Amino acid sequence: MLLLATIAAVPQHGSTAAVEHRRTAALRNLGTVAECLPLEPRASHGNYLIPGTRGDIVYRIAESRGEPATRALDAYRQPGGTRLPAVIVVHGGNGAGSRVSFVGQLLETLTAAGYQWVSIDYTLAPETSDVAVADVQAAVACVRCHAHELGIDAERIALLGEDSGADLVTRAAARDHSLKAVVLAGAAFGPAVSPRSAPALVIHGGADEDVPIARAEAWCDARSAVSCDLISVAGASHRVENWYPSQWTYKTQLVVWLNRVLGPGATPAAAAATRIDNASRVGPGLVKDITYDETHNLTLDAWLPDATAPGPAAVLVHGGGWEAGDKVTYITPLFEPLARAGIAWFSIDYRLTPEVRHPDQMSDLRQAVTFVRQHAERFQIDPARLVVIGESASGQMAALLATEDSRLAGVVSFYGVYDFLPFAATLTPRSLPARLFGIRALDASAESLLRRYSPIFHVRREMPPLLLLHGTAEELWKQGQAMDRALTAAGARHELYALEGAPHGMENWEGRREWAAYKDKVVSFVRDVTRSN
Repeated sequence: MLLLATIAAVPQHGSTAAVEHRRTAALRNLGTVAECLPLEPRASHGNYLIPGTRGDIVYRIAESRGEPATRALDAYRQPGGTRLPAVIVVHGGNGAGSRVSFVGQLLETLTAAGYQWVSIDYTLAPETSDVAVADVQAAVACVRCHAHELGIDAERIALLGEDSGADLVTRAAARDHSLKAVVLAGAAFGPAVSPRSAPALVIHGGADEDVPIARAEAWCDARSAVSCDLISVAGASHRVENWYPSQWTYKTQLVVWLNRVLGPGATPAAAAATRIDNASRVGPGLVKDITYDETHNLTLDAWLPDATAPGPAAVLVHGGGWEAGDKVTYITPLFEPLARAGIAWFSIDYRLTPEVRHPDQMSDLRQAVTFVRQHAERFQIDPARLVVIGESASGQMAALLATEDSRLAGVVSFYGVYDFLPFAATLTPRSLPARLFGIRALDASAESLLRRYSPIFHVRREMPPLLLLHGTAEELWKQGQAMDRALTAAGARHELYALEGAPHGMENWEGRREWAAYKDKVVSFVRDVTRSN
């Protein structure tokens, strides 16, 4: 096992040089156990998900592979001076992920419910899980140490873990019996924690094929000495982020349970969508829930730099198999690199299946792009320097838009579907042709429809520049290679950027150094295609 130790807090008085000297000395003394480090946000604009978040706070400095390595967290404090309950959120990912991936919807839910929250990074595999558990414990200690500054009631702290993060939560709770509550969402369920540990809420998919609901029920039954409540989400799969909007009622149930066990949070003002008029500039900074389609009540979140002249911008479109996700799901790893590069972005919601078919989704995307262009002056962006970025399901949507809209400066497609015809070889109710278009048999009309929405059949030389990004360890890698060949044959400006061994989903690339360069690649591409003449 690697030696892991937290660094003692260093006094902050004295000259800058003296403070740095004391910190360097502390780094060398890895055997010293600290109660807490200074609460110093390194990200001036928070986490790009929730306005007012304190971003990238180092809560632990440890030795990894012989070098000091930091662990960071984001912290949100509700407005006002009241001490409130807090929830520490631990993402899953089974060796990948970050404090802004996998958990966007949970952070929005906690914020709206009036709770303080902290979302943490921790040591990822291949390090031992004991190290990650120690990280969670250190995060709890940091929150308690800074409870006053964070507006937290130190006696009312809960841990919330999703997927593999749930295992870390149960193990950390077994070592800290002062925690008020634990929440496990999509857990794998190892051995039950000590019956002395906190009351638990288990949120689990009723159709989870990876971890059957029976294991969740058995885990709760084994905790007969301590309260354990189970929310079984009918028809839901393993990962919470993949659940459909019709299954999001678990969020309300989660808040009701937290109110009962942890105590109520603040009472935030009712959230209202932002409507853009022609009166003034919007931003700068993060602006939530801007209505871009009143007819269908569709909104977007915007990040707007503090710019003195109109600049480049990107419309971001989440994936989710055309049936799941929202504007804070899946695509969140792109928020920070684009913002730091001074590129405005607009992350959009769009209607999902089965409530609508795919042509309606494309209509939503076109409407979002039109809205951004129409209000370019208010957003302080240049409509001629607009890029669309999609991933997975929306990778197909973005690539198709590239074949239609020559005014776009460029398009980025992550691991998209470019040809629907291969998915029609076997038609089932869950096949893409059935879900997206209602196709039950592949006749001439159905084939024509699939071709109409398959970008590979519409490439042309005059298309906007296109960047394709694919991991080589996923089924859609072949689709990316085929699209690359079609674009080359058409003479279209494009590039295929491959991440060797990477799986599907940029959220699964988080924390993996071997794949991290894709962020610089995207920023470089956007800068190149939006460069002013």
